[in-house]
Amino acid sequence: MAESMRLSEMAGAGASQRAAWRIDRLYPQLLVAPVVILVGVGIIFPLLYLLYMSFHDYNVFYRRVMVFNGLENYGRLLADSVFWKALRVSVTWVVGSVVPQFLVGLVMALLLNESFPGRGFVRTIILLPWVVSGVVTAILWGWMFDGTIGVINDLLMKTHFITLPVPWAARVPTTWVMVLVANTWRGAPFFAIILLAALQAISPELYEAATVDGADRWQRFRLITLPMLVNAIVLSTLLRAIWTFNFVDLIWTLTHGGPMMETQTLAVQVLQSAYTDGEFGYAAALSVSFVLILILFSALYWRLNRLGYQP
Repeated sequence: MAESMRLSEMAGAGASQRAAWRIDRLYPQLLVAPVVILVGVGIIFPLLYLLYMSFHDYNVFYRRVMVFNGLENYGRLLADSVFWKALRVSVTWVVGSVVPQFLVGLVMALLLNESFPGRGFVRTIILLPWVVSGVVTAILWGWMFDGTIGVINDLLMKTHFITLPVPWAARVPTTWVMVLVANTWRGAPFFAIILLAALQAISPELYEAATVDGADRWQRFRLITLPMLVNAIVLSTLLRAIWTFNFVDLIWTLTHGGPMMETQTLAVQVLQSAYTDGEFGYAAALSVSFVLILILFSALYWRLNRLGYQP
């Protein structure tokens, strides 16, 4: 009798241990389950549905059902001169935006890394353009670049750089100046904050040793600062390039892709195909190509930077 009770207690203890082990194994999975569900519902399912829609003819203005058409949307895309022009415009938009944003942000970070009165306040307000939405930024700079009442024309005329008001939104070169200046104003603080954080992580002893060895300011910047900023530069430029490639609010609000589709990026073309033309199937194919281009660009960019620099 005693032996059977002891065996029963041992079996019960073993079952309790196995249950506790299962709970310990399941507990981390239960903690991450809400995030997995949100990612699945908010990202994975829309991507799969987008891919599914890209193989269908779906125009909401003419029919309410999707008709399977295989690769017809992708064939149309490859033969679409508007797509290839939008791709070239997107490259111009990304390079013309990210490069000046990085340069201005780097200068801002170097200045904010120095000690001066009110540095904390300046570091705070420097983020204001970054938190402003793209639509508000576009409206603000649209007013400033207005051809009749804009403050930009007023300042240029008062300083005698121009004699007549410039219709900024009516000409291709001046339109590009307008959208790139607006985007640079908004995006430069992002680079400034990222690079400032990386600058503050550099040990002052490195600069002290370089100064003792006779290095001047430029040599310290070239031999110490830039190499220590490489990882931050690679990550920030990659993120900013992807975000800029996806931007539609700022450039759409300022130009609607004009004049003559000269500022129509891929993001703007997707918007017009879906919500202006009602061709959701073709817009889905454009979006899939959009994703593939971003993945290819990110992989190549990261690979080239890893080959060029080994930390």
